[in-house]
Amino acid sequence: MRLADPLALHRSACGLVRGTEPTMRAMLTGLDIPRTYLVGETGDAVADLAGLAASGVRVITVPGAGHCIMFDNPRAYAAAISAAA
Repeated sequence: MRLADPLALHRSACGLVRGTEPTMRAMLTGLDIPRTYLVGETGDAVADLAGLAASGVRVITVPGAGHCIMFDNPRAYAAAISAAA
């Protein structure tokens, strides 16, 4: 993010706060295709991961990673992406 334009970051943050209708979770759980959700082992807690899994979303925890999974543990991230394919 240090290389991103500050205006772009501001617009992105505003969009994240505003959210979507339907929610991103509802859109993800409503798809009828294989889905995978990656979560970092040391990142912030994600609400109701069990509910995602119960709706058919494969949840993969990436070890040694927080919110920025691909930067925190690139090898484990690549392995998780490969496993999801």
